[in-house]
Amino acid sequence: MGVRTILPADLSPAEVNALLCGGVAPRPIALASTISQDGIRNLSPFSFFNAFGSNPPMVAFAPNRRARDGSVKHTYLNAVATGEFVIAAVSHAMLHPMNVASAEWPDGVDEFPKCGLTPLPARIVKPALVAESPFQMECRLHQEVALGSGPGSGLLLIGEVVAFHAREDAFVDGLLHPDRLDLVGRNGGTFYTRASGAAVFQVPKPAGRPLGYDALPEVLRTSRILTGNDLGRLANSPGLPDLAAARRPGDPGDAEGLERALQAALAADHLEEAWRLAALRIRGA
Repeated sequence: MGVRTILPADLSPAEVNALLCGGVAPRPIALASTISQDGIRNLSPFSFFNAFGSNPPMVAFAPNRRARDGSVKHTYLNAVATGEFVIAAVSHAMLHPMNVASAEWPDGVDEFPKCGLTPLPARIVKPALVAESPFQMECRLHQEVALGSGPGSGLLLIGEVVAFHAREDAFVDGLLHPDRLDLVGRNGGTFYTRASGAAVFQVPKPAGRPLGYDALPEVLRTSRILTGNDLGRLANSPGLPDLAAARRPGDPGDAEGLERALQAALAADHLEEAWRLAALRIRGA
């Protein structure tokens, strides 16, 4: 399998942007609500966005210069001029209205009626909340960072969250649940990701200091069947289990069969059974 090495200097800003958007994905979407000094609302989505601290809560998004001519977007001008913005998360139910808001509407146009989303008064800042969003943040501008000056260059806006708004039905056992939020993420080109349902899965964090890949028996590490993810699951265990596991009726008698059964047990989240089969494989090596 070949690897293509690409140097940014050999590409146009638009081509570099396409690579970033395709490879750094999926990205959360900040539907940014701002207001001009003349009181005109603006609403536009940006996927160069994330959270960067919780004490105080800090988020940042980048309404970058346009790649074609280096011009600055209304969102950036409004946020810098007023020092305030709202970031609304985008649920799947808002996908197509959000897409309409992403069009390059002329200066002075309020995107809310254009895209059909509903403005609501915020509690602290002047930009409007988005009624349809299940999770949003009122922010005060903390810092603006210019990451260049030419077409496609970054204009990073860092904001301190002064108020959160979350729909009551988005919580399960006190935590925001991905199925209730049903958010969408941005990929490259026209591709999106829906972060709910079968697309969502859980991975337990290492408890203390796990076993580690290098402590796995060599017969497992050199397997042609077990994948890196399979071995990673075993490496995340707290330690090697008892390798004196008993053979059961129906257990495969060959090495390949044991490894495939072990792999199936991992896929079904039966870690204890996976280690039992691993013990049989190790003893038979």
